[in-house]
Amino acid sequence: MKALISALGIILLSVNMASAQQETDLTSINEPLTVGNLEDDPTLGHVTYSGQPDQETIPLLKGEGYDMVLSVKFDDEDVGFDEQQLVEESGMEFRRVSFYKGSYDDRPRAVDHNSIEEISKILTATAASGKKVLLHCGSGQRAAGALAASLVIDHGYSTEDAMKVAGDAGLTSQNVTAALDEYFKSLER
Repeated sequence: MKALISALGIILLSVNMASAQQETDLTSINEPLTVGNLEDDPTLGHVTYSGQPDQETIPLLKGEGYDMVLSVKFDDEDVGFDEQQLVEESGMEFRRVSFYKGSYDDRPRAVDHNSIEEISKILTATAASGKKVLLHCGSGQRAAGALAASLVIDHGYSTEDAMKVAGDAGLTSQNVTAALDEYFKSLER
């Protein structure tokens, strides 16, 4: 009987997780964000994809309804100021999860699967709790790439459809596109 109850619990948890992922809207195009140094940055679902917000812009984000700033930059990528401190002092949550493996100077660069899984979980959780997220890197390219990877691994998108949505989020970089192509090939192995 305990085994049956345990199995039913696992099934219900799996169904709830799958349902939450299906309800996560990461593709509806909304009004772009223009505030501070961010100009017409694409917003899809509850997430805005952007380049690095500057020191003057970060405090303005809370007034625009943002609850979290998620950086997909390298841990050793210089921002020029303590972004986490400024975000938290402005009343928002800060997370950093690098899109690429390794460090800033590493070449060639490869998408970090564990990071994509973590980013996807964050996006699903923030959607479920109604939080608005600014997802950024230096230029917005890795941020949009993280969307494509998340759509493929957790939301059942084909790579082609995911890349189209990433284009809506601002992806134009050939380097990020090439890294994603390699990443998607690695998922097929």
